[in-house]
Amino acid sequence: MFNAAARKFYDTFHKGKVYYISRGSLKLANKQYKTVQNDYVMTLNEYSEIEEAGSKEMFIPETKLNFVPIDELVS
Repeated sequence: MFNAAARKFYDTFHKGKVYYISRGSLKLANKQYKTVQNDYVMTLNEYSEIEEAGSKEMFIPETKLNFVPIDELVS
């Protein structure tokens, strides 16, 4: 199943573009196996559908947040 989805979507995603995704799943990342800072993992399969959100080139700023509890902030 992974191989079919990987072949289907390999050339679909491009940096700086926005997509509508359906028929995929989103779940909490297993902290034991995750290699990135994300708390969630999106999984696509061969039945997933991807549609580019806009036909015009858009600037979408990249935002990375790293939330910490207030009591851990350094003054």
